[in-house]
Amino acid sequence: MKLPAEWLKEYCEINLTNEQIVTQLTMAGIECQLLDEPGEIFDISLTPNRADCYSVLGVSRELAALNNSKFISNQNTQTTIDHNEEIEIKIESPKDCPVLVTRIINDIDVNTTTPSIITHRLNSSGIQSVNIIVDITNYVMLETGQPLHAYDLNSIDSKLIVRRGHDRENITLLDGSIKTVDQNYLLISDVTKPLGIAGIMGGEDSGIQTDTKNIVLESAYFNNETIMGKPRILNLHTESGLRFERGVDPSIQKYAIERASKLINEFSGGKNGPVISNTSSSEIPKRLPILLRKKRIHQILGITIPNNGIKEILTKLNMEIKEQDYGYSGWMVTPPLFRFDINQECDLIEELARLNGYDNIEEQNEQGEIKLKKISKRSKKINHINNLMLSLGYSEVINYSFISPLMSTLLGEHINTIDITNPLSIDMSIMRSSLLPGLLNNLSYNLKRQHRTIKLFESGKVFKNVNKTNQEAEMLAGIGYGLRMDEQWITKLETINFYDIKGDLEHFFASLKINTTIQYNQSTHPMLCPGRTAAINLDGNTIGHIGELSPELCMDLELSEQPILFEIDKEVLRLSQKIIHHEQTYFPSSRRDISIIISEEQEISEIIKVINTLNIEGLKNIIVFDVYKGEKIETGRISIALGLIFQNKSRTLTDDEIDTNISKITKKILKKFNLKLRVE
Repeated sequence: MKLPAEWLKEYCEINLTNEQIVTQLTMAGIECQLLDEPGEIFDISLTPNRADCYSVLGVSRELAALNNSKFISNQNTQTTIDHNEEIEIKIESPKDCPVLVTRIINDIDVNTTTPSIITHRLNSSGIQSVNIIVDITNYVMLETGQPLHAYDLNSIDSKLIVRRGHDRENITLLDGSIKTVDQNYLLISDVTKPLGIAGIMGGEDSGIQTDTKNIVLESAYFNNETIMGKPRILNLHTESGLRFERGVDPSIQKYAIERASKLINEFSGGKNGPVISNTSSSEIPKRLPILLRKKRIHQILGITIPNNGIKEILTKLNMEIKEQDYGYSGWMVTPPLFRFDINQECDLIEELARLNGYDNIEEQNEQGEIKLKKISKRSKKINHINNLMLSLGYSEVINYSFISPLMSTLLGEHINTIDITNPLSIDMSIMRSSLLPGLLNNLSYNLKRQHRTIKLFESGKVFKNVNKTNQEAEMLAGIGYGLRMDEQWITKLETINFYDIKGDLEHFFASLKINTTIQYNQSTHPMLCPGRTAAINLDGNTIGHIGELSPELCMDLELSEQPILFEIDKEVLRLSQKIIHHEQTYFPSSRRDISIIISEEQEISEIIKVINTLNIEGLKNIIVFDVYKGEKIETGRISIALGLIFQNKSRTLTDDEIDTNISKITKKILKKFNLKLRVE
């Protein structure tokens, strides 16, 4: 956020150089630098929790508190009421919009040149001048932190309605773009059409034109959870969207509309109607008192701040203080409405540290006894699982537990996601409900660095909202892409396919001694390709999925091949509690291969299951070693090659015995599934 220095100084009485202001704000946790541009401009970087400083008023209030100086908060906003005209308002969802303030102003001159002081301050803040009305609404937004919107009154049909969008509803915005919204978006509309996306951008049809004479000013408080993530999804990065996502002061809407009205009257004329406020008090955030204990301050900061000093700091921050004796010797402190980042005792103590000065806290070396603890069962399980994946050639990745709304929509579960109240950025505003989006980001990162063989895994938590209850689960996910092995002159280049990754999982499950109870059944997954996805079942219960990435996502990621992904519930995996010893046989094994032609929808696991039900003595293992689709194979069918391995513990099997068993096996599966052998 860029703000001219002289604008800030209008609201606080301080005698500091701009360089001193930069140092002071930065040391107080509000990173600031002075730009090398004409006019002395501050470039202020704010953390998500300090949304109260996204304005001239907010930063000036902070400077006044830091310097124990006067904060000039009350600009003259008194306006006259020239008529009684008002517009009807209907708010369908008060939770989304607890406060809506409107005013009609007639007979304005929209073609008046915007005063140079306003255009200068707008340009210095990175906002271009449009017309006198739009410029004033932007100016007041920068000044107060409250976004405003002006509608052409003659373009509104009957009344203003605040509602959720309809499925596949289109709206043309002020920038000319057409956006398609649904019930997840909050709209401002009239009885026939949408007028804008609430808190983000107005519509083209109701915008201020060169012939506009009568306008409706709108100043609202929108629930930040309603707006959060929507600008990113729509690819609309607006100043109003930024502020509504982070949160605005729910008590400043009337002040802002009065301030804008006064400036419009001064520079563009106009006759004011009454200020109409539609308020749902029960839905407006409340600030509850917080117990601040004197002992706790010393415990956390390691310093003693005098009682008068504590009261002085909190008073400068506009907090209500009531000394109480609850057996803790402290105060009940109520933060102001605009400081919605202060919710618990540690937040108050942080404010004391900031205003008292971090440089007043002496450095101390930590002293304590270090005790080595035994590795927990959970840690042993995690280490064992991770080591198994490493042994299969996978590299471990660790991603943030936060993802963007756009990545969340890939899973088709956006409604059930858990949103972050004060995210560091929009890209990290939602708790992940799957590990797969993170692995796709890792894949893209590695492909850009010319890696051709990529096998990655992640072990971590996912988070979902189930029946309005937040839940978390431990998951294991992996991805395979590119060459089956590193490029060599002597070998043919082959790419990783479904059966390679499935084989890795079978080795993984075998190491956990649960391979015999694992089955793969055809299924669906929002990120995976239909018809090429299998549910992983353990003892009849689905514990995960494996499959190819959907073609649509492959196109979006510009992938030349389809990666294979899997994700399984780690909590259900059992570690082997004992070492199983197998008697070693010294007699040779024999192998016979058969090729069968099956439907693409046929599950190979069912065929193997039927073979095992024959209980053939000496049948040690069944492997799938080839899958072929192409010449001489009918459309919709594939050739599967099975390797049948025979071995007896006490003697060498004869060819006749093996041939007899092969005949028994082929006869059974051909009849059971109506198949035929592949004959070259």
